[in-house]
Amino acid sequence: MRKLVILSAVLALVFSCSREVAPNPWDDLNNDEDSTALTGFADIHKNILEPKCANPACHDGTFEPDFRTIEGSYNTLVYHPVTKNDEDLTYEHRVVPGDIGASWMYNRITTTNDTLGQMPLYAPPLSQAEIDKVVAWINGGAKDVRGEEPIAPNEVPRFDWYVAFSGDVNWNGNRIDNTRQGWEFPFEVEANDTVRFLFHMSDDMTLPVQFSNFKFFLSHSDEYTATTSFDAQFYFGDYWTVAFPPNTFTVGDTNYFYLRYSDGDNTVNSPELDSPWWYKDHCSFYIK
Repeated sequence: MRKLVILSAVLALVFSCSREVAPNPWDDLNNDEDSTALTGFADIHKNILEPKCANPACHDGTFEPDFRTIEGSYNTLVYHPVTKNDEDLTYEHRVVPGDIGASWMYNRITTTNDTLGQMPLYAPPLSQAEIDKVVAWINGGAKDVRGEEPIAPNEVPRFDWYVAFSGDVNWNGNRIDNTRQGWEFPFEVEANDTVRFLFHMSDDMTLPVQFSNFKFFLSHSDEYTATTSFDAQFYFGDYWTVAFPPNTFTVGDTNYFYLRYSDGDNTVNSPELDSPWWYKDHCSFYIK
């Protein structure tokens, strides 16, 4: 009986040791490898911007663009106004979707500049493969990590400044707006002179030649009461103009003007009724 018990124990031990263990399905996984390969801007941020550009005292939040996070990187690149530029002031935005030629970022990572340097500034330049990734992303519409294309900004069109002439345009000979006592004063116009205004206009999306409903309003009050409107005409480049023949105005009157114009989406009055007094006075002239 004792031998039988010992034999049974030995057999149990043998079978337990030789039993095949079921394979663990997780054993073959490489935990150091991502299960999903990153593409697009997510790939660019993880493998280029974050490790090579978000360095201390650089694009780590010290300077824009901010490459610490993927959201911050995207928001400070796409359609974001530049703070530096080339000598010709070529660029308006760091990244313009679909246009590497208008994207300051592409210039900065490909062009050696004696003043600004090539990015990354204190590290080896990006490889051609890395540059190709950036180019493909920009030309592909600069989509965000969800694959959505950005919406182009559309700022209101701007009236930047104006000049006035006695007669025809002659920058060096017959300007009359520069005879005023100071920037915030009216300028003087001879009643028997022709006076021509030249307005410099700008917009982020629309060329000034495409502005519509461009009106020039005149009033004897800085509250713009009892106004008279005149059609302005496109002149050239960024300029619109309006001209008045001799003896249009009455001696002793001060005339306040404002412009109304549209880029197709936004209609602007400038100056406005609630504009500062000194801006309204700048846009005025006295008849002598």
